Formats: sequence, structure tokens, C-alpha cells
Amino acid sequence: MTIDRAEPVLDTSPLAGLKYECLPGCGLCCYAEPLVVPAEQRSLLQIVPEAEFRSRGGFEFLRSYPDGGACQLLAGQRCTAHPVRPGPCREFPLFGYVGTRLQAVAVLSCPGVDLAFLERYGGPATADPPHGLDPELSALRSRISYRVNRRLEASRRRRRRICRDLEIDGRWVDESEVRRQLQSRLLLPEDGDFPPPSPPSRGDGLDLLPLVFDGRAGPLAFAAGSGGWELLELRPRGGVATSLGVALPPDRLPPLSDEARRVLSGYLRYWLERDQLFGVVHLGMTEDSGGDVTDCVAGELRRIGALAVSRAYVLARLSRGTDGPISRTDLHQGIRATDQDLLDREGWGTRL
Repeated sequence: MTIDRAEPVLDTSPLAGLKYECLPGCGLCCYAEPLVVPAEQRSLLQIVPEAEFRSRGGFEFLRSYPDGGACQLLAGQRCTAHPVRPGPCREFPLFGYVGTRLQAVAVLSCPGVDLAFLERYGGPATADPPHGLDPELSALRSRISYRVNRRLEASRRRRRRICRDLEIDGRWVDESEVRRQLQSRLLLPEDGDFPPPSPPSRGDGLDLLPLVFDGRAGPLAFAAGSGGWELLELRPRGGVATSLGVALPPDRLPPLSDEARRVLSGYLRYWLERDQLFGVVHLGMTEDSGGDVTDCVAGELRRIGALAVSRAYVLARLSRGTDGPISRTDLHQGIRATDQDLLDREGWGTRL
């Protein structure tokens, strides 16, 4: 097979108009074990000779503290090797997706991403470039070469197989048509979408819990607890600092302020522009027999909305003690507690 040696074009349309500024004292992105290539490993060891790495699947990863802790290089909420941090750290909060094209989207879990754009989001119509993301885009582009074409072709083959099967069943609708149909709708979850699936439990491992930053020394984590969802504050060096309590997630759509409704609808429209959404939905359709692609995408968007609303609801009650309608600020936090988890799901495409 002849390999196209031209570098693939990076679609950055989902970044149009976004504003980003790294939030000092956050460190949320450091609760991970980033992939480290050999040249990066050598540079890290020159600055931090005691740095430890973990081998997994033939690759090296920078080791984090056990029991849900942060990267070992995090100290005082700052990276001690920032000038030579690994590629995934230099790219965050960008997420590159290898589907039928190469696409860059923003990870909205990052507190440095200004979520104000969601309240007016109607699709990537703005021509305004992203603000504050030039270094991250440069880092992402540095990993793009003609070799990515092989991965693009593999993703396209997987999509074609699924497309063929769904066409035989009369369920196929092309992505562009799905977007055209759904972008004009008010995209909100319904009562039947609640309660959403519970997060993992403490026993599954603290490193698996969804996280959100709210200004504390360690992030807050959601865990399935006895009688509802438990909200935990984690320690940077691992373990639980304290439990903020347990609350039941809503069993129907709770009251939302008008601003929160607009934010939620904008968030789901932003998901509609992510190619990864279709990879996840198409793959899931191979295991069920209900509805066409438009119906299944709409259902998945409602489930995403229900999860973000439910996490906003529990956060508002346990971390701030509020029990009124969900506000814009509440929903922003619910989105931040949800977005990274959903981007990590399996589809027919892969992460760059």
C-alpha cells in the first residue's frame, strides 16, 4: 500500500473564538501519567534526576503518586520541570482526534478555558482565532507527520464497515446531515435521561474518579457511595483529604436558570462539532438495533447533558451548600467535572 506522504491538515474550527489562560495554582491536568518519549525522558532526568517512569505497552509514562495522586513533578501546585514537560502536558487543554480527518478540540474540564462562549455557541461560524492557545497548538502540530495518514486510513476503514452495516439496516445518516438537523434544535436532556450512570466507587481506584478543580489544594472527585454520590477532596500526594458528604443525583431534570439552559444547549452543540461523538455513537449502534444515527446522536447528547447537570447538582449541594435552581456557575462546574471523562471513550477513531 502506498502511503500519502503529505502531512494531514489539522481542523481547528472547534477552537474558533475560544479564550484560554492557564490558571495558577490549579494543577488539575497534573493528575495523570503523561506519555514520555525518549528525548523528553533524557531532558526530564537532567532537571529532576529522581524522576520515576512506568513502562506500559512498550511506552514510558511519568509516574504519579499512588492512590489517585498527582504527577510526582507537581510541587506547590506548580510543575518542577515545566520547561521540559512532556508533549501531552504541553498540548493540554487541546485534544487531537484521528477520525476521518485530524481535528483539535478544547478539553473543557480545564479551568483555564473560558466557558463564556457556550452561552452563545451555535456552531463553528465565527472566524475569530482562539486566544492564548498558540503554544499548545504548536506542540500539537509538532507531532503531526505523514505517518498519521496511516492512522487516518485505519479510522476511515472502521467507519466504512460500520456505515455499510447501518446502511443495510436503513439506519445510516451522514454526519453533515445529522449536524444540520440537530444544530437548530434546543438540545436539553429530558426527565427520562435521569438519573445518569454513577461514577466509579472508591474501591475501583481513586485514579479512575472524575475530577474538578474548585480552588482547593487538591481536586474534588466523584465516587459512587452508599446512598448516592460522594464528593471527595484528594491529596496531591495521594489519598483522600476529606469527604464533603453524599448526595443523591437528581431523578429528573432539575430547575435551571435561563443562563444555565443556554450554557447547556451550547455545550451540547459544541459536542456535536466533535468528530469523536460520532465515533462513539456509531460504535455503540453496532450493539443495539434502535433508531437511526440522528436519533442515536440526539439520545447521546441528552445523556451527556444529564451527566453534566447531575454533577453540577451534586457539586452545588455538597461543595457550596446551595439548593436552588442550577446557575450558570454551577453548570460550568458540572461541565468541567464531565468533559474529560467523555473524551476518553472508545470510538472508531483514536486520540492523536
